Amino acid sequence: MLRLGDLRKTTRRSGEGGLRTVYPRFLRDRTLAPRIELAVKYLESMLGRRRRDLDAEVVVQLFGDHKLARCIVACLGESYRYRARTFAELLAPEQCAALAERGIADASSLRLWLYRRVNAELPGFAGAEERAPFLRAAAAELGIAASDVLETLLTLDALVNAILVRSGSQPSSDDVIARYNYATSAALLANASIVRVSLARVPRRPETIRELCRLAGVQGALGGRELVLHGRQDALNNWARNGARLVRLLSALLACGLPARSAEAVVANPTGEDWLFRLDAETLSYLGAHSHGSADDGAVLDGLLMVWQQADALAAEFAALRRSGAVGGWTLRRAAGPLVVAETVLPALFTCARDGLHVPLVVIPPDSMAGEGLARLAGRVPLVALAAGEDAVQVATNDASLPVLRYAERGDTAALPTLLDAAVSGVARKAEEARLGAAIGEALRTGVVTEPRLAHLLGCAEDDVALRVALPAARLARQEPALHYVEGFGLCRGDVLDRAREAAAEVAALRGDAPAGRAWVVRQLGRRLRQVTGASEGIECLIDYLGAA
Repeated sequence: MLRLGDLRKTTRRSGEGGLRTVYPRFLRDRTLAPRIELAVKYLESMLGRRRRDLDAEVVVQLFGDHKLARCIVACLGESYRYRARTFAELLAPEQCAALAERGIADASSLRLWLYRRVNAELPGFAGAEERAPFLRAAAAELGIAASDVLETLLTLDALVNAILVRSGSQPSSDDVIARYNYATSAALLANASIVRVSLARVPRRPETIRELCRLAGVQGALGGRELVLHGRQDALNNWARNGARLVRLLSALLACGLPARSAEAVVANPTGEDWLFRLDAETLSYLGAHSHGSADDGAVLDGLLMVWQQADALAAEFAALRRSGAVGGWTLRRAAGPLVVAETVLPALFTCARDGLHVPLVVIPPDSMAGEGLARLAGRVPLVALAAGEDAVQVATNDASLPVLRYAERGDTAALPTLLDAAVSGVARKAEEARLGAAIGEALRTGVVTEPRLAHLLGCAEDDVALRVALPAARLARQEPALHYVEGFGLCRGDVLDRAREAAAEVAALRGDAPAGRAWVVRQLGRRLRQVTGASEGIECLIDYLGAA
């Protein structure tokens, strides 16, 4: 949740004696899109690097505004997170197994083991002179090669040593803009003492809306064509803690078809008089309004109510599975907010996490168009859909690539870990196909994509390019466009390779029977091949491939 002090906004007094009206500065166009894309590229370059290596001033310099930069970074935090490295990333499997037998599985348990050892061998403290020999002896006992590796293992869980990882595919600038607009609206509403929503018509299921308010822990009143939601202060006079529930409820109602026309909120300004925040149709759309077209809001809200009523039972069953070790390392927690991407806001019930990956468990509305859009979204964002009701199940089963959990009775949660793995692997596969498609498209346009450029496009090291291109999917993708991979040189179009062979034949004819060594051939042919291919890197590998040396 963004802080009110970080929002870019303007306040004006609308009338004599009335409240000041707050006007947040939303991102209504793509003016900042190029800068956001640069920020994403910077974070992509920092993947796998430690927190201490990231320079926050780089992002500030991109936007030239500390407030805007902090909000953009918070929105990027939906896709980029820090996580602590594990022993398996630094030690061999047999070493990890040996440590596990001693009850040492992470940095915390390793420190505890060392504390006990220093209490037994030394008077509870290893000073400057005792520290180095003490750590060497401890490393030898644990079977760790060097004491400096032990020092690294001791601080793996320190915040400064956490590494940056990405959850799902690379976010687009439109995704970040959508999250920014949602987060700005949510920050103001979370600090509201009262929110009045004007409805275009009387809801078809008023009792469902009242029950959803009760389950969300939000005091609400529905009368005719107006819904009133009340905020609540906590013991520290803070509105945002309980206000997060209000925002989550309102966004879920809007995303599930609440016929809202406009709204206004009285925002409790902690530094002075209250503000009036007016929400028109555009602002409500940032929170998810009309995201599912003209669906029957009554049926959709009934489905949402059914899912919320099942939440406690699902969480308890997952906790039992976790205690039995049957969840594959996944954890489950209540979602803080909806899933927000470009032009889509989906209510999320839970968020499942593992190794820096976060997969939301979202609600499927019984709307065929929403189901198709959800299936497309699942191709680039890891998610698991929770089907509520027979109509939603029918929508979900229309696309086999959409991971769907139908929770109707005890035992259904057992399928969730498998679905989570499928969601993550499906997005990774789609991303790999997209990267490969970009590389093939560039090769078709330019004729040659060198190996360093291939490594950049495929998101891997140069040493791994040959393995990535040799995959069955990559070979199949290259068959139709008649592309050829020359190891060490890159991806080459067939006609360019034919011209390269002609150049090799010309150089061979130029040499004739004259005694010329390999250096002469490489120099002469390399010059010609650079003219033919337009590339310099890896020319020696191309010469070897042509057998012209």
